[in-house]
Amino acid sequence: MNTRVLRTELRRSIAPWATLAILVVAFGFLYSFSGPWTKAPLAWDENWVPAAAWSRFLLVFLWPIAIGAGAIQGMRDSRSGMAELLTTMPRPGWHRAAKLAGALGGLLVLGYLLIFAVGAVQVIFSGAFFTFGWLPIVVVGALAMLAGAWLGLGIGRLLPHPLTGPAVAVAALVAVLVLQIAGSKGSVLMGAVPAWVSSLSPAMDVTNDPFVTTSIRVDVGQGLWLAGLAVTGFLLLATRSKRAKALSVVPALVAFVIAMPVLPATYAEAETVDPRATALVCDGPVCVPRLLEPELARLAGPGKEALRLLGTLPDAPVKVTVMDRRLDFDEEPPRAADTVFVDLLDWSIRSALNSDDMTRTLLAGAGTPTCYTLHGAGRSFMDELTARSITSSWFLGEWEMLRGSWLSDDKKSEVLRKWETFRALPLDVQRERIIAQRQAGLTCQGNQLDILLGGAR
Repeated sequence: MNTRVLRTELRRSIAPWATLAILVVAFGFLYSFSGPWTKAPLAWDENWVPAAAWSRFLLVFLWPIAIGAGAIQGMRDSRSGMAELLTTMPRPGWHRAAKLAGALGGLLVLGYLLIFAVGAVQVIFSGAFFTFGWLPIVVVGALAMLAGAWLGLGIGRLLPHPLTGPAVAVAALVAVLVLQIAGSKGSVLMGAVPAWVSSLSPAMDVTNDPFVTTSIRVDVGQGLWLAGLAVTGFLLLATRSKRAKALSVVPALVAFVIAMPVLPATYAEAETVDPRATALVCDGPVCVPRLLEPELARLAGPGKEALRLLGTLPDAPVKVTVMDRRLDFDEEPPRAADTVFVDLLDWSIRSALNSDDMTRTLLAGAGTPTCYTLHGAGRSFMDELTARSITSSWFLGEWEMLRGSWLSDDKKSEVLRKWETFRALPLDVQRERIIAQRQAGLTCQGNQLDILLGGAR
């Protein structure tokens, strides 16, 4: 196919408009709405793997556009009344099909790669460490756009009806949404669909852990499945006889059969940790995963100051370590006597505006994490939050409620009275109760506020 023919096909086809549509939808979503894709360290423009993963997430909207545009374009010959005439031409049908498929599929793939490239350029300027974990995600995403465009072309050629384009686009959107929700942790469909079936979706779920990437089994299985769909779509577009069109589904069926045992049987097998991302980088006793190395400068000073203040307690922690994974929704944070664990994905840490706020957060609970999961709520959770605020204020000598807590004026007054009750105790009693509260934080045994106030509630 020479470039002149390709340029002509690009002008005659829907390819430029379809590409413009996916760019408008993608960048409109990324820049117009606030979500995890805008917040470090999960932002699509701050690290390589999240940049690729959020681009794949967008396929939940972009893939239906590709299929719908392909279906509309595939009906061109029928709409122009040339279908019967073209069957009399001696030139093989795949010659003409290749021009159209190359124009539409190629331009849509370039559009998808441009979406990732915009994020990648910003990642480069952010100074994030480089990893190849993004490459399989992008390659499979590009293959998904090609498969969507070619499958749409084939369906449009097979079913030349005005409603075919909208119908296949809506069907693709519903299918991708169902498979995506089925693979999302905590969703109502979780477990209703096998993990390998959910992995057939070209779109990825919401990215919630910057340290993980897709496993080899997912990349290979999805690549096989999407390649089969692409071949089937092209054959539907290129073949002329009914028998040949019936046999066109064979590549997709074969790809499905091959991919089925390759794709992971469980959701845990669908992800893998990038060891380079989790390797620790340290400034003295304060360590962060390499992925979050830019955060080390913000954490090192407050971390050392927190260790100095905590050093007055028996069996005090000697290091501050940032966690190298995302906690599950129902998982308690890890804890150890010699370590202050920090979750940089936690709101209370992300909302620390300066070094003083960060130090206060690290001192909460005398260097111990919360004993509650993200499910934690109710009176006992509020008691712990109050106790942790009292502890950090005791070390710093100035009362302040921990960040991330939204209280009414009446509740703030009630919490302040508890602080004043604790401060009225003799100094040696205060210290003993702080030590006891730290032990409770390490074992998650007992009500920490009761330990601090001695029942004076």
